[in-house]
Amino acid sequence: MGGSNVIIANKTLKKEALEKYSMDSLEAIRTQIIKGKNAMPAFGHRLSETQIEDVASYVLGQAEKGW
Repeated sequence: MGGSNVIIANKTLKKEALEKYSMDSLEAIRTQIIKGKNAMPAFGHRLSETQIEDVASYVLGQAEKGW
């Protein structure tokens, strides 16, 4: 909620964090959704291409707005 993370508090989806970890582009977010990374599971086999694009766009858009 609000770009925060209830599992690992210091890992957020806020703009500064996305920039710090080079996750501040649609392609980077899309790749992480598909393949997963560290504690985040892969969702490439669970979501359609449209859903993946929607999630990536939402995350980047909300981060740019400040959640």
